[in-house]
Amino acid sequence: MIDLTSRVALVLAAGLWAAVAFAQQPAATPSAAGAAVPPSAAPAPKHSCVHPGEFPGKLASDRQQKQWQKDFVAYVDCLRKFVTDQQALAQPHVQAANATVEEYNQAVKEYNDTIQKLKDE
Repeated sequence: MIDLTSRVALVLAAGLWAAVAFAQQPAATPSAAGAAVPPSAAPAPKHSCVHPGEFPGKLASDRQQKQWQKDFVAYVDCLRKFVTDQQALAQPHVQAANATVEEYNQAVKEYNDTIQKLKDE
């Protein structure tokens, strides 16, 4: 049979072996550790609106001036639509971020209240 001293030595050796084995494991990544990983920065979309160019000037015909004005209105309308669409796409993300900030603020307030109660006791 194995005496108590041998058992202790065996347990210590096994513990040392396990410690060495764990020490050689790669470090946990932030996502594996449960930390939030920021999303990759996707390139921002760009509008495809076509700028009408320079105003043709007073010497241009009425037809050219009206065409430029029509093209300009189409350009500005395109820009407005792009902005509205992008704001609509961003809205759920803004709401989620705001809700998270509110949750964070509430959690910190509860923590501070708990600490204050412990100090007051």
